[in-house]
Amino acid sequence: MSERVVVYTNGIADLARGAVGVAKAALGRDRAPEDAITARWDSCLACERHDRGVCTACGCFVGAKIRVASSACPEARWVAVTVAGEAPVDPPKRGGCCGKRGA
Repeated sequence: MSERVVVYTNGIADLARGAVGVAKAALGRDRAPEDAITARWDSCLACERHDRGVCTACGCFVGAKIRVASSACPEARWVAVTVAGEAPVDPPKRGGCCGKRGA
């Protein structure tokens, strides 16, 4: 398989994982508490990696990412939170905040 196909396939998988996270948050499952969302937003706005609503460290849309409780900042500005009454969500398998890049 060519490198271009592998990168494209991985990009689709990243997009699918992000969409699932946002859908869960929209439905109230794995949604961060409002105070965490506000703190995350303030932190992202102050970050040099924030560019017109996109995190340049991982490529995620910040407005969606901050609402998913199990997401974390790739620059370690904020961490995943556990929502009371819900089982913890497993972190991404490939590392980083959303399975894209980072540690």
